[in-house]
Amino acid sequence: MFMKKSTQKPEYDKPMTIIGQDTVLEGAVLKSSKAVQINGKFIGDIQIDSSVSIGETGLIQGNIKANYLLVAGKIQGDCELSSQIHLTSTAVIKGNIICGSIIIDEGAQVNGTCSMISSASQQSNKQEKKENSKA
Repeated sequence: MFMKKSTQKPEYDKPMTIIGQDTVLEGAVLKSSKAVQINGKFIGDIQIDSSVSIGETGLIQGNIKANYLLVAGKIQGDCELSSQIHLTSTAVIKGNIICGSIIIDEGAQVNGTCSMISSASQQSNKQEKKENSKA
């Protein structure tokens, strides 16, 4: 009846880019293959091939695509994670979530839908994208 607990550990790497608490970035698309931590305000989309951490003072107004996402702050936008999202007790998300697994601490708020994807469907989607890009 209950799902077997995953033994896979999230890969929240040490951030290579940190956006500080008093920093505001607007109208940008943040792309990186390394981990990012945001403690300030970011207005725009985020596309990271690693992990993203949103600190308690962090505010994102835009969509996020990453492998792993740790949220202690606020997000106004959709989140698409190939692996895991972890919402701490101070997290607030106004948007939809697509992820492989989710951890929600008591007190976290989500105003949107949440869809879980299996690793098999992820592999199928990646293969489909590769084939479409070759055509």
